[in-house]
Amino acid sequence: MVLLGVALIFLAMTGRLNWIFAVAGISFAFLLRMLPVLARLAPELHKIWLLFQGVKQNTSHQTHSKPSSKAMSVEEAYNILGLSAGATKQQITLAHRKLIQKMHPDRGGNDYLAAKINLAKKLLLEILDK
Repeated sequence: MVLLGVALIFLAMTGRLNWIFAVAGISFAFLLRMLPVLARLAPELHKIWLLFQGVKQNTSHQTHSKPSSKAMSVEEAYNILGLSAGATKQQITLAHRKLIQKMHPDRGGNDYLAAKINLAKKLLLEILDK
């Protein structure tokens, strides 16, 4: 930033700053003309950006909404963790740990599956605590 400031001061003192203003003016006019096109393409550009970010981080970026506890039944929670009805707290915790190690977003999984696994554990442990 300091180097850029020094360069701008030097160009202003030597009278060579006019071309920067000309380029800035042309760029501003071009952006104003392109604004309707950019507004129309914004959703597609956003999808491309999210895809680029997912590839950059080596994770698959899912656009699923976060599951809510109302959407999951007890049977579904047992199925997600691979347990049968009547499992103990230790079995639930162990099954959750094994699955989350494989499906965590930091290890190549995705947010949606990790959230489902966490929700299944939470739901089953709440039922056992009652």
